Amino acid sequence: MWTSFVSKSKKLFNPPAQSTNTEQVSNNYTADAVESVHNLSRDPQAQQWAHNRGLNIVNVSWEDCARYQNSCWGPCISDMTLVVNDRWMSVLRVPNFTDPIMSVPSSLIQVPVGNESPYDVPLTKISLENYLQNISKYTELTNNLYIPEKDDQVVVSTQSCFLPIPPSGEVDFHVGLYNYQSTPSSPAVLVLVSTDAGTSAQVIGGNRRGDILYFNDRGTKRTFKAESLSTDRAKRDVELSGEMTEEEEARNYIMIVQIPLILPPRVARPVALAVDLSAQSKMFYKQANKSGAKLALPSFSRRATAAVEPAMVGLGTSHGAFPKLSEHANIQRDPNFPIRVTLQFYQATSNGIVTESIIDKLARQMEEVKTKATWCGSLVVRN
Repeated sequence: MWTSFVSKSKKLFNPPAQSTNTEQVSNNYTADAVESVHNLSRDPQAQQWAHNRGLNIVNVSWEDCARYQNSCWGPCISDMTLVVNDRWMSVLRVPNFTDPIMSVPSSLIQVPVGNESPYDVPLTKISLENYLQNISKYTELTNNLYIPEKDDQVVVSTQSCFLPIPPSGEVDFHVGLYNYQSTPSSPAVLVLVSTDAGTSAQVIGGNRRGDILYFNDRGTKRTFKAESLSTDRAKRDVELSGEMTEEEEARNYIMIVQIPLILPPRVARPVALAVDLSAQSKMFYKQANKSGAKLALPSFSRRATAAVEPAMVGLGTSHGAFPKLSEHANIQRDPNFPIRVTLQFYQATSNGIVTESIIDKLARQMEEVKTKATWCGSLVVRN
């Protein structure tokens, strides 16, 4: 994990699938479980508990490297989603608009390497600083992407991500990222995806349905799967109760790093695209507020028993060969915008129900990252 800290695929922006509550969408979870976790963001009681901790529950996270003051637009902005069966899952995080973040030394952030090799070499851990300085060792890129006077500190945000996982099953999922400035020929960000299994690098092409973030499993492109901590412990025949061990903490997260890139001179860096995203995009909120659009909210009058525990993340379905970066070998770091690191902690829930104590516990886990921060605040609104 962050050892120096506290210790072709489905279309991303498809309309919601039409399904019944009994439809089986995989061998392990049903459509009603997926809908329940998706709809957690619409639960007014859960939102109030989150608000009490300075947080929101959202289906789309604004993970921006650069945004204009008091605006939802900017020169390097990205929407991040968590996707199961073409549905966006709910994520607990700080409010999108104000976007309070932390500044953390890149030398303190550890990433495993070795998984990019086609050979069975052991994984080793290096700092993010080291990785960016020597990225040619781990990718087809030729340029050092570390700027000492800029990248000694990186912007950090945290999330707590809910997945629909039954007590003895697992779920396949992926993280999606739509960058508003990227095009297939001119990517605006390079993204690193880091877990306990290694670190992978891919450019974001600005696919209007969102780029799926894959893991490079020794040349094979994979998404992710997860199961509950109790299921994982039962398989290993260890004590089911108790706090996570260091090894379990390392399998509880995915770290996503966005590195802004210099765009070719002929390409303007747009700040607002006329794209037809779904109703969860930033433009939707702007237009919905103007039109007074109403949403048909699900009923939360009867609250079932909450069942939330940490999820253990592993490698999921194969999607062919992991794409090489040879076509973009000469990309360069844009020094005008900071590197952004998003740390996602994963939670298993069978029904999408939470309690105030669960929200408080997840908030504390996210806040622990602040112990290594050199600064906390917002780059979008006045602190």
